[in-house]
Amino acid sequence: MSIASLSIASLAAPISRAEKSALILLTLSQIVLFLVPITVLGQAIGWPASLRLPAAEALPLIARNAMALQVGYWGYLLTAVAMVPFVIALRRHALAHGAGGLLVDAMAAFGIAAAVLKTLGIVRWLIAMPTLASLHAGTTDPALRLIIEVNYTALNGYAGSVGELLGVQLFSGFWLVLLGVSLSRMGWRLNGLASLALGIGFVLNSLRTLAPELGLLSAILPPLGLAWLLMLAGTIWRKG
Repeated sequence: MSIASLSIASLAAPISRAEKSALILLTLSQIVLFLVPITVLGQAIGWPASLRLPAAEALPLIARNAMALQVGYWGYLLTAVAMVPFVIALRRHALAHGAGGLLVDAMAAFGIAAAVLKTLGIVRWLIAMPTLASLHAGTTDPALRLIIEVNYTALNGYAGSVGELLGVQLFSGFWLVLLGVSLSRMGWRLNGLASLALGIGFVLNSLRTLAPELGLLSAILPPLGLAWLLMLAGTIWRKG
């Protein structure tokens, strides 16, 4: 038997108790870690609505809540980092339950890409934005403040598109759609349908630059995503 055949056979082997427990913990960690930015940033700067504030309003808000910004966005960054082992563990689980082929590989590729893009978008809030906010608060020169505000707007527009539109919305949406198909093939039809519907919602939300009314999905998708993660953890515990 070739090395490749042995590798595929090992991936398709039954899931051990330790692997099942690890996947449940990774699933729940996504919920717990996401509650950090929701709680900390929500109270401090009105996140995520504050992302769309004009620079002249956002920069003083960031400067006044520098510590909360660091805590909240470090928590958000950890959700993106923890998504990589979560995606890999789900791929292993899907293979062990017969949902093999290119489907699970594509699913994992989109999931990891989403995590990387989310990370690139989040990092600006740990380094660049606090620096701009500090510079903005430290000067009374209107011309210099305007330059800082222009830099904030440009960086926020670019990194926000990479992190939010591509990472959080589009690529995560594709991952959820493919995961939904995989879960359905595993016989977890309710989880599969929920994942599929959630994924379509994220993909549609990423198109809000073309159809602004789709932005309404931004308010309902995060709580639905948390509910889906909780349901998935319960299914893994019962059936996995």
